[in-house]
Amino acid sequence: MRWIIRIVMGLVLLGAVAILTLLFLPADRIANLVEDRFQQQTGRALNVSGDVRPMLWPSLGVTTGVVEIANAPWSDAGPMLRAEGLSVSVDLMALFGGDIRVTGISAIAPEILLEIGPDGRGNWDFGTGGAARSGDAVGGGLPSLTIDKAEVRRGSLRLIDRRSGADRRLGALDVTLGIPSMQGETTFDISALVNGKALRAKGRIEGLAAFMQRGAVPVTMDMTIGSAKVAFAGRGGMSPPAAAGRLSADLGNLSDVMGALGQRPVALPRGLGRDGVAVVGDATFTDAALSLRDATLTLDGNTLSGAADLTLGGERPGVNVKLSAGALDLSGLSSTQSGSGSAATGWSTAPIDVSAMQTLDAQVALAAASVKIGKTTLGATSLYTTLERGRAVTEIRRLEAYGGTIDGSVVVNSRGGLSTRIVLNGSALAISKLFAEVLGYDRLVATGNLSLNLLGVGNDMNTLINSLSGEGAFSTGAGELLGFDLVGMLRTLDPNFIGAGSKTIFDKISASFSVDQGVLRNDDLTLLAPLIAAGGAGTVGLGAQTLNYRLVPRLLGETGIKVPILITGTWAAPRFRLDLESLARERLDEERAKLENRAKAAALEKLEQELGGSIPDGPAAEQALKQRLEDEVKKGILNLLGGN
Repeated sequence: MRWIIRIVMGLVLLGAVAILTLLFLPADRIANLVEDRFQQQTGRALNVSGDVRPMLWPSLGVTTGVVEIANAPWSDAGPMLRAEGLSVSVDLMALFGGDIRVTGISAIAPEILLEIGPDGRGNWDFGTGGAARSGDAVGGGLPSLTIDKAEVRRGSLRLIDRRSGADRRLGALDVTLGIPSMQGETTFDISALVNGKALRAKGRIEGLAAFMQRGAVPVTMDMTIGSAKVAFAGRGGMSPPAAAGRLSADLGNLSDVMGALGQRPVALPRGLGRDGVAVVGDATFTDAALSLRDATLTLDGNTLSGAADLTLGGERPGVNVKLSAGALDLSGLSSTQSGSGSAATGWSTAPIDVSAMQTLDAQVALAAASVKIGKTTLGATSLYTTLERGRAVTEIRRLEAYGGTIDGSVVVNSRGGLSTRIVLNGSALAISKLFAEVLGYDRLVATGNLSLNLLGVGNDMNTLINSLSGEGAFSTGAGELLGFDLVGMLRTLDPNFIGAGSKTIFDKISASFSVDQGVLRNDDLTLLAPLIAAGGAGTVGLGAQTLNYRLVPRLLGETGIKVPILITGTWAAPRFRLDLESLARERLDEERAKLENRAKAAALEKLEQELGGSIPDGPAAEQALKQRLEDEVKKGILNLLGGN
């Protein structure tokens, strides 16, 4: 705003001097006078390359040809302003009374260049002179000055920030200013195209002189960027550029705002601003930062409160946010990932879009009474997320979930593709609900503890799961295994004790596992139940959603029946069968061992009888004993197998 006022006031000087002298001097003398007076007032050279012509009707004034205003001495980017022409009109009666009342000033097709130097100086800081130092009088002894209407039409604006290398352009720039008094109310109406998005700002400034020189005067503004709307009421000024007051913004789905900033549209999920983002709060603004306090943020149907800081001017905008909320509905996150898949259909191969992670850097602290994500509803939640150059690290400081608590961290990295690492430790969790919602497996009903350290790489859910590597462990208290009855299988040696209504009641389960390329491996499963005990080993295909596991249950009590059970197939349709071949081999091994023991005992007894009741020491006696034992064992085995 300050550069607009400076330029307008400088151009008013041109018109004022020209009008005062147009009846007495030729056009070239008028041009020289206004150029000299402008430089005295602003410290910048003014060049009028076209004629300065008097205008007597319909109002008293002047028109010019091409006008240029020099840039700051440290800039090499060309003139600060170049316009095809300038038109200034005044109130003749006020002029006779000793005042200058400008009824209209218009710059035709101006090209405006604003620069911020490496040291932070702006080329709009004229340094010497200046229009309207204080009061209504313009410096240099000119009479009282008012401007009914100042206009810029068909202009363009280029902003260069040499600190960051930013180079932004505004086209179709139209500006209308009303300055009836430098101490009174100034109105402004600005419209432009910013990266193809229509921008318009309208408002009032109470005391333009103080706004330019001292700041902290009442300011109101209503702005639109495409369909986005922003309203501000507070105080502000240009020395230095700053404002503070109440901000209200309805930013829609952010597409117009991001477009105006030269950024790609943000693909936000439902619940995080997909359809609408709105904010109300106490704002403090400078040329490179925006702070919000006592703020309310609305993201679709979710309402959060807290504070935020936005920093501009770097490679990416920076955000620091602290928010709290009641119940948050983030169930749209599951649809953003195009579904996580199920035991029946497999994992989704739809790409996961994480491009929004590259648009800003952020630190976000969130506390919520509950959070709904997909089919999961979490309890009290406290998270802290740091996003830097597309890599987000979320610390789980408090998370009540599945009836228990979880801590750990989640890393999502979008640099060069998508990768994620999950480190979680959960206690007193409803394992059945957790497995059902995360893995699509709902046959284990128990509460227990779980630890995970997994890494996955891939741009879709199927690739991620199939790439998983890491380790973990879990243990449960008493519960049920649904879908098969181990006790019934052991008692009857019938593998058909499966299906709806079948279950195995247990006291506890524990196991550790490793994961490589989406395949979970375990070899230390322990299951204890009132009537059975079991161990197990095998693999679970997390990516393929398959089972290849061998469970070895044993009936407790006198019988001690032990029958291995093979669990194969898919998560959706597992198959159970008795491992009878293994059972037969074990029985044969047991009988062979018993026979060998009996044969050895018989051979030893017979040899002792032959030797008179005792076996002498020495190599010869040992060799004779070994040969006799081998003969007796071989004989017994042949009899067992039906041989001769």
